[in-house]
Amino acid sequence: MFNYMVQTLVVGGLIATIVFVAAFASEGRGRRVVRILLGAEERRPVREHLFDEIERPEATLDVVGELGRETASLPTVTMRHAPAQPARHRA
Repeated sequence: MFNYMVQTLVVGGLIATIVFVAAFASEGRGRRVVRILLGAEERRPVREHLFDEIERPEATLDVVGELGRETASLPTVTMRHAPAQPARHRA
């Protein structure tokens, strides 16, 4: 019974592989790999320092207070007046 599906699975696998390769080649790193393989771009050494220390702000547990201080200067929206009577809907 599985023998009947082999051709369908092979075709599906080929299509999936083609789509995967195309997506990889269109993504940033994949595009660079393709350019290197085609000779359009030279290999250059990695200049990123992946494990360097970076400056970070001090940790605080007062998240709500911090957000409140940042948003305190924003204008607030208030209703000018309350409606006299509630709206009635026809039944």
